[in-house]
Amino acid sequence: MRNVLVGGVTGLLAVSLAVIGLSSASANSSAGLNTFAISPSPAPTIFTGLTSQAASSETFKITNAWTAGDTIVFDVTPHDSTTQNCTSNNPNDYVVFSATPQVTAVASMGNNVSDVAPVITPTLAAIPADPSGVNCVASPHDQLTLTVSNTPQNGGNGDTFLVTVSNIAYSVGSATPNGAVNLTLTSTPAATPVSNATVQNHVSAGATANNPVTVVPVSTNSAISNIVVTETAVGAVSGSICVKPTNSGETNFSFITPAPTVTASAGSGAVVGAVTIVAGQIQAVITTPSTSAATYTISGVNVGDGPTSGPANATVITGAATCGGDTSAVTTAQLNVFNSAPTINPSISGADADATAIVEMATAFPTHGCPNNITGNMGSVILATDQGFADALSASYLAGFLGSGILLTPTASLSSETRQALQTEGITNVYVVGGTFAVSQNTINQVAATPAYTCGGPSGGGALTGSNITVHPAIAGATEYDTSQLIATTPPPSFVRAINLSGAYNGAYNNSPGTESATPVASGALKTAIVANGATFQDASAASVMAYDEHFPLVLTDPSALSSQASNALTSLGVQQAIVLGGSLAVSAADVTSIQALGISVIRIAGQDGTDTAQELASFELNQSGTFVGLGWGADGVWNNTILVSRGDGFTDALAGSVLAHIRPEPLLSTEDEQTIGTFLAGFLANGGSPTGIDNLNSVGGYSGNIEAIQPLGGVLALTVPTLQAIAADVAAG
Repeated sequence: MRNVLVGGVTGLLAVSLAVIGLSSASANSSAGLNTFAISPSPAPTIFTGLTSQAASSETFKITNAWTAGDTIVFDVTPHDSTTQNCTSNNPNDYVVFSATPQVTAVASMGNNVSDVAPVITPTLAAIPADPSGVNCVASPHDQLTLTVSNTPQNGGNGDTFLVTVSNIAYSVGSATPNGAVNLTLTSTPAATPVSNATVQNHVSAGATANNPVTVVPVSTNSAISNIVVTETAVGAVSGSICVKPTNSGETNFSFITPAPTVTASAGSGAVVGAVTIVAGQIQAVITTPSTSAATYTISGVNVGDGPTSGPANATVITGAATCGGDTSAVTTAQLNVFNSAPTINPSISGADADATAIVEMATAFPTHGCPNNITGNMGSVILATDQGFADALSASYLAGFLGSGILLTPTASLSSETRQALQTEGITNVYVVGGTFAVSQNTINQVAATPAYTCGGPSGGGALTGSNITVHPAIAGATEYDTSQLIATTPPPSFVRAINLSGAYNGAYNNSPGTESATPVASGALKTAIVANGATFQDASAASVMAYDEHFPLVLTDPSALSSQASNALTSLGVQQAIVLGGSLAVSAADVTSIQALGISVIRIAGQDGTDTAQELASFELNQSGTFVGLGWGADGVWNNTILVSRGDGFTDALAGSVLAHIRPEPLLSTEDEQTIGTFLAGFLANGGSPTGIDNLNSVGGYSGNIEAIQPLGGVLALTVPTLQAIAADVAAG
């Protein structure tokens, strides 16, 4: 998780005790240790004679029943031994840690907020029983001791912490036998060895692919670039060539028919026999090995891509009689064969801002579902000006209360398209936000003179209600800050959501020098509001979906000093926790100090610019809520792996986009302009296509950090086709 990983140390807990069956460790081991898992499984292949080769990451849970000083000891060795086999006659038979891996600990969902995660410190040494006087490698590191150095709080109450061990790498001697790496828990007698890597002979052949880079949309079939296997020694490739998708923890795919063509380079003497697709793998029989080093070109390759975006990798195996993985087989390094890109959905857009707002509401309430699902707010909608941003964005919170959307209009006169939408969507009540300089009296009169229809309107099966549309007194003040205050206080104070976000403080999502609170003002769930700059739109726009979905009032303030209207809104609603959007140029340190003086703690979510703040906010929205570090939108069945994207230098397309949260909450990201993604958004997108996902969410059970669909807001003048394709490509490259 972003900036909330506890321990900050490097080390390894690299054995599946679920396999071993250990639920509470014995002497010198932590009594709270349980539920280990290897991730991914099966373990990856590593090769003889090479260093710094990645093994599987590991996860386990530890309860808060440990004691300071508890230790866990692991030995790593070749599969046929409990020590290193290297001797003066055979110094190259060994498996050792290449470097110290990374350990992170995160509180599990539902933990007591005061629980403190374990601080785990690793030390590396040689196994005492290794052959004496023999230096297998310059610095032997084949035994790892993990020491839990702190004392748990609320000890013994059963709360757990998820520990993830990553960046695990091994160095393997050139004479090490093939087979699984032995990883043994030696602090418990007679523990069964398990493995997070498998040793294979390193062969004098290499493989390349994905040149030129091929991008395949998720869940589609496509042709990809050639896969090329090149020998550096005569006859190194024999038996067969097998190309196997590496799906564990990565992009899932399979090779599909028709079978590709495999050709050996002219003059090599190599003869290729039958080429088939077997269980989603390519197998090419090598009838006659080469007499001079050969290049084998696999062309006409087709894949069926799975639902997960990011780099799609495969392993090339040579020397096996079949693709079953004979023990005699030798394997090249893993290679990237194509990149899996998220789907680019058709844009939600119209000819202008008013039409775009209409399409956004129609998307949220499809097939004239009409916004009438909240008792007491039947057939209601908000009407705001399309000439400014402040009123419509502030109204996202009110729209969530009404269970409706926001329609837009020019100031002077009601647009014909909005008038038609009022009837089509079965609107009987209109809440105008903004004064007559925003929505004129003439416009209000036109709305009040519009006959009301039931859902569907005159062309969709609706019927006249017998009355005109009711226009409620405008929610309006002298300034945008007054209007923002009045909007925030229109729903009852009981509508403001209380939530525990104690893990999101003290810089967890703040990539700026802007100040914030170190801790919340109180434990447990706190009534929460959003505070954003009222002079610019980017931060409030990004937060509008959150305001709608989470029932957080969106309060605008002067960027330099807290507006009295914002102060009044926060106080009257009983807010205890404020999510401040943007750095100190957006919401100053003076603003924060004034908010804190009201007895309200501040979480600042901020980046270097608007695009950076939006991606920091997206991480906060997606992160798991059970550890109190975010809203939990990334949980299965909530986010649906889709991001909303709008143009970052114009406000019109996202003004009414918050209504899309009626379907499901999805983060709203912004570009720099119609043609420029921006550095910070690009980094977020790459994480969304990586094996670990956004903020390592893929390692958390029941959460997904992958981006599988992109939903543009606005047409091609807002986000060009090349820009959207570049967004998808950034995700695909992972």
